[in-house]
Amino acid sequence: MWFAAISPGYALPWMTPFLNRLLRNDPATLKLLRHNPFPQSPPRYVRAQLYQYRFTTVAELRRDRAWWHRTLIGRYVPPMSLRKVASPPAD
Repeated sequence: MWFAAISPGYALPWMTPFLNRLLRNDPATLKLLRHNPFPQSPPRYVRAQLYQYRFTTVAELRRDRAWWHRTLIGRYVPPMSLRKVASPPAD
């Protein structure tokens, strides 16, 4: 979801419903992905992390054969499960 990282606030309205549908193994949602990352059964937990990407240097490209280098910025969406999503908010 590279476009969410461009402006993290952009994805907030739809990210949680998207992750909820992944937890439910929703066929229409899974069609949005190149392949189903959970072919056997839906995941018990999902999360989203935010990374900063940069092009590798020529030396890194030769050494690692990678065009990109990524650095973890932090948590974007904390781990969630269907139980957490379905539970009413605590008072």
